[in-house]
Amino acid sequence: MAWQKRDRDGDKNQNRRRRGEQEERSSSPAPYRGPRPQKGGTEGRQSPARPGYRSGHGPAGLRKHATSWEQSAQWYDRILGENGSELYQQVVIPGALALLKPQAGESILDLGCGQGVFSRALTAEGAKVTGVDAAPSLIKRAKTYPSPAPIRYVARDAAKLNDLGTFDAISAILCIQNMAHLGEVCQATAKVLKPGGRMLWAMNHPTFRIPRQTSWGFDDEANIQYRRLDAYGSPLTIPIVMHPGQRESETTTSFHLSLSDLLAKGFAAGLVLAGFQEWYSHKQSEPGPRAKAENKARKEFPLFLGLLWKKAG
Repeated sequence: MAWQKRDRDGDKNQNRRRRGEQEERSSSPAPYRGPRPQKGGTEGRQSPARPGYRSGHGPAGLRKHATSWEQSAQWYDRILGENGSELYQQVVIPGALALLKPQAGESILDLGCGQGVFSRALTAEGAKVTGVDAAPSLIKRAKTYPSPAPIRYVARDAAKLNDLGTFDAISAILCIQNMAHLGEVCQATAKVLKPGGRMLWAMNHPTFRIPRQTSWGFDDEANIQYRRLDAYGSPLTIPIVMHPGQRESETTTSFHLSLSDLLAKGFAAGLVLAGFQEWYSHKQSEPGPRAKAENKARKEFPLFLGLLWKKAG
């Protein structure tokens, strides 16, 4: 399952930035783009909004949607590699470490660990890490990368944790929105957290970065880059095409929940919200007529959300 695997916000070249499509790359593969809007731009490679687009429907040639990244593990590893994307290195890892505050000697479970990028960051802090992912090929790949200390990697569904022991902390980095059974995962993690233990969710921002529902636009008269939001409150099941442009392409699935619905999952498991942070892009546009507006927009609309949970005790 690796990180919310994730709308790959483009920022691919200068021309794209000039069109107001420059949202920085996150950790997600590009979804099916659909028709281009007449004005503004898309959210990186996200397509215009198509409310109600559900798993099992959509362009001909799409295979059955899945939540495991097993079928695209090799491609995904080529994209992210040993250290992760630039945004992962510059924004997600520093923000996640600062919010979770891992301590030397702590036992930490890294859910949806993928090829182990954040697991290795935790070991660098002195933690004893167990990485769990539903994709066996990603777990196999994680074991090949060098680590500051040994990491126990397990191919396992995130809701099946009973025999792994108990943990001082749990991390779930960019994978929460790939979990159809998030309520079950919360219940399972609450059981293996030690009293007073904490759990970090780092995710694509559930308000401003919803695949197929959010996009960039530009108001030429006001010289303002704005964020368009076409849906938010309704739960959505959104297929993410792994190889856009190919007639036959496997997909994974992103599950959108509003912030209140996301919080309800943790509260129902008996967890207490102890921290809340929004993380913004570190990038700057190249000089140009829209650079000032683009840079301002980056500081107005966060890319990621970090939630820190604690277990009473």
